[in-house]
Amino acid sequence: MSVQDVPQEKETMRVVLATAHGSDIDALLRICDNYPKPRRKTGEVLIQVHACALAPGDIRVLAGHCDYFQEPPNGFPYIPGGDVSGIVVEADEGSRFVPGHEVMAMFELPRPLNGLAEYVSVKEELVEMAPKTIPLVEASTLPSSALAAMTAAEHSIRVGDRVLVLGGGGGVGTFFVQLAKAHGASFVAVTSTTDKGWLLPSLGADLVINYAEKNWWEIDQLLLEDSFDLIVDLGVGRDAWKKAKQAKLLDRHGRFVAITADNPLMELHNLRQALATFGKMQWRILWTKLWPCTPRYIWYGDLLECTPGRLAEVEMFVDNGMRVVLDPVSPLPFTEEGVKRGFRVMKMRHAHGKVVVSIVE
Repeated sequence: MSVQDVPQEKETMRVVLATAHGSDIDALLRICDNYPKPRRKTGEVLIQVHACALAPGDIRVLAGHCDYFQEPPNGFPYIPGGDVSGIVVEADEGSRFVPGHEVMAMFELPRPLNGLAEYVSVKEELVEMAPKTIPLVEASTLPSSALAAMTAAEHSIRVGDRVLVLGGGGGVGTFFVQLAKAHGASFVAVTSTTDKGWLLPSLGADLVINYAEKNWWEIDQLLLEDSFDLIVDLGVGRDAWKKAKQAKLLDRHGRFVAITADNPLMELHNLRQALATFGKMQWRILWTKLWPCTPRYIWYGDLLECTPGRLAEVEMFVDNGMRVVLDPVSPLPFTEEGVKRGFRVMKMRHAHGKVVVSIVE
């Protein structure tokens, strides 16, 4: 898009507002057509948003389940949504971004905010050029989900690994399956409820287990030449660790990597709850590291650390052929019903790929 095509003078914008914490999506989300356009600060990039990708964090923030560290800093109402793609409207003089650049941007930790709007102002270090090989709607899915998958694969995959991915059909999972193979995994099994039997194999999965029909921990051993070297949990929690050990899916040199907490639906409202939740996980990490006769339990808490150059690496993987998978409902329209439908899909925790709202028609 050329510079002259970028709107410059609009003072208000269309946004989605979340009015309170709770679980009633229909009652809590509404469209506002005259919300003040953000004022860009030094060091930020003002973006005209083309698409916003939803994530589990959007549901946590709305529900208030983790308000100890994910409470909206300015209270209610707030604009939900995190990762976006769009067109640069304004940046600092001397910035590597200029008006007209197509970009993707990640939300600022620890909470996704401000993405479901026509404009957003983002710190420059969280912005990267969008891949030229995919549409902007697909580029919005990359910043946090592909970054998390990329970091997890770098940390955990060893050449020749036999890998089981729990929850491989979701937003992070569909990226991780591809990256596991790219990092040298020899065999990748995936649990999912997707009814598209071709999808996950087309991404590199050697075996797909529909966990709605069969318990993944009771997988027919005839399908396996050997136990797994690595199990990656993208959404089950502590119960997955227990069942993997009981079923002896990992040998004593195997690794169980948790990308989720013990309870994916955890509630953290104070320091005591936070210490209790993460203290148990840290103790499990310690004793499995010290005890040689059991698989290692590993939890990565830094998957979304966006250090300089990391989003450019995500762009490189896409340019080299990594595919973006959108949930069948996507892209959703930027209407009240469209956004609410996206939140319902995320709340059910059965998205097959990324859920995206298209801001620009």
